[in-house]
Amino acid sequence: MIRVILVATFMMLSPLAQAERVFEGEKVVEIFQSQDFYANLAKAEEGDVRAQYLVGAAYLYGLEAHEVEVDYEQGRYWLEKAADQGAAEAYSELARIYRKGMGVEKDASKYEEYLAEAAERGMSSARLDIKDLYRYGDPEMGIEHDEKKYIYWLIREAEDDHPYAMRNLAISYRQGLGVEVDMKKSFEWLIRAVERDDSISQAYAGEFFEQGLGTEQDFVKAYMMYDLSTGIGREAKYELADKMTEEQVEEAIARSWQWQMKHGVVRPSSDGYRYQPDVSDLEPLSLTPESDQ
Repeated sequence: MIRVILVATFMMLSPLAQAERVFEGEKVVEIFQSQDFYANLAKAEEGDVRAQYLVGAAYLYGLEAHEVEVDYEQGRYWLEKAADQGAAEAYSELARIYRKGMGVEKDASKYEEYLAEAAERGMSSARLDIKDLYRYGDPEMGIEHDEKKYIYWLIREAEDDHPYAMRNLAISYRQGLGVEVDMKKSFEWLIRAVERDDSISQAYAGEFFEQGLGTEQDFVKAYMMYDLSTGIGREAKYELADKMTEEQVEEAIARSWQWQMKHGVVRPSSDGYRYQPDVSDLEPLSLTPESDQ
């Protein structure tokens, strides 16, 4: 429900369109610096969106190799042309223009509008910026912290497979920050971050397994998670060991060792170095209940 409400809110704030990165997966800075400016200017006048962006950026920042001097008005003109064709990169630059006041008065509403457009169209840097904008606010621009908008963009970032966002979303669901408390969802997002080998999330996951938060209580998995989290969960790991049998501890260490081998990582604090368990015949371990598979 919260996702539906937030999407509706953003549809009122700015028109959503299909994500479009015109330089997807390319080194745009290198392309910008090595461009043939006058050839791109001709292409831009013919409606080439990539050329419009490159020409706009050249005017916005200057391009010494072609003796292009900074001209904010021309830069904004060509970037708006590229934005009209849906270029996420152009929207990102337009947001910067109104955030910094580059040839225009600073304008918070336009900054938010263009930043949201860039983020919706797939600019990962814009998604990070707008998430932090609503998380902390921007007193200089007169933009206040907005928990609902922050959660909306946090979800988008987490869905983009960023462990830091997954972990923060898990914390939000656990503490009810901008969303209803939901321990199951908190656990699910935490495990997604764990699968991305986020050590802090592994420490949190150890606590969830130890206490049975959002999942079944499982000391072996809890110890394994604490062990994988290196120093972060070390004290909790040894305290947990007092509640476990020696066989459970050895299994947990073997599981940690198995994880390290599978993911190609090394945990210096792992007790696997002490036990050197043989995990060759160990069946894979699922971190979620069978009913969730």
